[in-house]
Amino acid sequence: MPTINLWATDGYISTPGGKSIYIWGFTDQEGGSAQLPGPTIIIKEEQPPAETVFDINLTNNLNEPVSLTFPGQKNVKVNGQRVQPQYNNGELVSLTNYALPGETITYSVTTSSPGTFLYESGTNPFKQVQMGLYGAIIVRPCDYEPHETGLCTAYGTGTGTEFDREYLLVLSEVDPAFHQAVKQGRDYDTRQFKPRYWMINGRCAPDTMLPDYTPQLPNQPYGAMILMEPGEKVLLRYAGAGIQNHPLHPHGHHTRLVGLDGRLLQNINNGEVNDLSYERFTVLAAAGQTCDQIYTWAGLGFDPATNPIPTTIPNLRNMSIGHLGWTLWSGSPYLGHKGELPSGMVSYNNAGEEYFMLHSHAELEITNWGAYPGGLMTMIAVYPPGTLGFNQGMLPTSL
Repeated sequence: MPTINLWATDGYISTPGGKSIYIWGFTDQEGGSAQLPGPTIIIKEEQPPAETVFDINLTNNLNEPVSLTFPGQKNVKVNGQRVQPQYNNGELVSLTNYALPGETITYSVTTSSPGTFLYESGTNPFKQVQMGLYGAIIVRPCDYEPHETGLCTAYGTGTGTEFDREYLLVLSEVDPAFHQAVKQGRDYDTRQFKPRYWMINGRCAPDTMLPDYTPQLPNQPYGAMILMEPGEKVLLRYAGAGIQNHPLHPHGHHTRLVGLDGRLLQNINNGEVNDLSYERFTVLAAAGQTCDQIYTWAGLGFDPATNPIPTTIPNLRNMSIGHLGWTLWSGSPYLGHKGELPSGMVSYNNAGEEYFMLHSHAELEITNWGAYPGGLMTMIAVYPPGTLGFNQGMLPTSL
């Protein structure tokens, strides 16, 4: 039985503009600072008919009760007993049993199906989840094998959910005034809640495009850059951990939605399989919802010799980003080709790859406190075939 240790504690995160925001969150390191989002939990299901059960030891290092809820899972127990709502003088104070300050309790969770799920605090959730007490759970099908053709799937063999790479994008929003009030122990009128930052994996753009575990973001360990090669099937897992809905859209191609809330979009009636998956230009990642999608980019086959691009290439001065001369331009518009760059320009383009934006279609959500670009924005980098290693864009089989 897998066992995960989590500590609820506090810490700080950084924004691209240099601001520091106080948070609560989870860590899997005793004595560690809170990370945003909490550590990703990955579980591989047992072969049926055996049930898959995992334990979480929650230690509360905050100064008020904290609990865990597991939307979409079943038979959740705490210290061996079924979880129950908690009341104080007849008033509901927690959706489930909580750990008092300094206390450790153990939750036992039985998985209900493969897919993407959330875990989050169920005690005063508007406050505690907004402060950062949330994370994602990935449940692998029992026959999942990342190195075997046809067995690297989101929902199991025969479900049409095969993928070559996968990425988890946990979405949230932050009102700094709310976080400051909690830090100072002041009351906050929730009717005044007004997000100023929107985050993917606890980061605002352009920090979303930095690698995992980048040293300057110690409490925001997960990046959100999508790396792939042409023709690959990329599994995009969205998890809406905030209280707002976010319309996300990747350029280059539609996505095919194959699962919602950890449930395969497929119906079996009298042995006949009905595929209920569908393609979308933009997917509304709803608050509390998870979405599993397959994204593929094949390109148009442009080649400088036999099939040149039938358009005028933009002026080089329109291809830089910011005053430092950053650019995603390789000096050539063709995949896998590189050319000369203007003097003084620093390129992020390493192998003649091509970039497509993945971003929110709500304009305010792609800013940082109103300054563009920022917020819910990252890039999809399509590399020439054979460039990326097998382990790039592959989360562990289990933890």
